[in-house]
Amino acid sequence: MRKLGYLTSMCMCMAACDTQPSTIPIRNVNFTVSINATNLVHIGGYEYFTGGIGGIVIYRFDMTTFYAYDRACPYDWEEGGRVNVVDLKLYDSLCKSSFNLLNGYPYTGSKAEQPLRQYQAKLIDDITLQVYN
Repeated sequence: MRKLGYLTSMCMCMAACDTQPSTIPIRNVNFTVSINATNLVHIGGYEYFTGGIGGIVIYRFDMTTFYAYDRACPYDWEEGGRVNVVDLKLYDSLCKSSFNLLNGYPYTGSKAEQPLRQYQAKLIDDITLQVYN
């Protein structure tokens, strides 16, 4: 019984260590976009939108997969750090942090240690994308 309690405690600790709480405040995000009227009509296209804390960037990975992130950099968002798409990465020119476009996590060597805040992005029909949290 003692071993089971220890094992449970270890698992809970490991699960807690995997989460990286963000210091960026949460803002309600819920809007739709007609992808035909943006660069999102093409695979590999991206577009910037207002909303969230630092604005929102949406990237189209394939026919049905879109990634949406808050542009506020977790490292220097209070100083105005914002990410932009540069060479298929999200890059903050203020602190020089780079983030993976497919999961929002910082690359090795970045000052930022936390991932970008990600929003849900779901196709409602063939041309309408809903972005929300």
